[in-house]
Amino acid sequence: MELKVNGKELQVKFNFASLKLWEEKIVDADGNKQSDDAMFDRLFTGLVQKDPRTLVNIFNGGLAYLGKDKPTYEEIFNAVSEKMGEKGVNKLAQELMAELTANGFFKGSMKLWMDSIERQIKGYDKFFKELKKPAKSATNEEKENYRQTMQRYQLLKDQSKPLLDEFDKMLGDTGVTL
Repeated sequence: MELKVNGKELQVKFNFASLKLWEEKIVDADGNKQSDDAMFDRLFTGLVQKDPRTLVNIFNGGLAYLGKDKPTYEEIFNAVSEKMGEKGVNKLAQELMAELTANGFFKGSMKLWMDSIERQIKGYDKFFKELKKPAKSATNEEKENYRQTMQRYQLLKDQSKPLLDEFDKMLGDTGVTL
């Protein structure tokens, strides 16, 4: 895969330089380095959700091997924005998925991410089974807390399943299995 930056075609490659750059640039709200699991969760979730900023971050990592010759984030942002305009976000996300899985460098991380989403869904199901309904004599506040808790966890579960389904679809379109 190539990205045209400042009129020059650059090969996008994913390797340890990508990982190092993402570790430095993808931080939590307080600016702290994240665990690999959290970092990959942000990358893969953003990829599946076709988040434009995440796509730029993935491309930024794909050019990290260039070292001091790597274009600036702003230059990459502009180049990816142009490419999104030409191809559309869906097509670009699909191409990135194919590129990330092509050489197998991140296949293990993707598999771990998929497994964690599946565990989350099972955890939500277990939570629903174990959560006790408030007694009829419970206060309105207790009943409302129960309702809000159920609603919050149902929303989390409802967001997880389509994410996993879309990831499976995108992965299937690449012809790669994890």
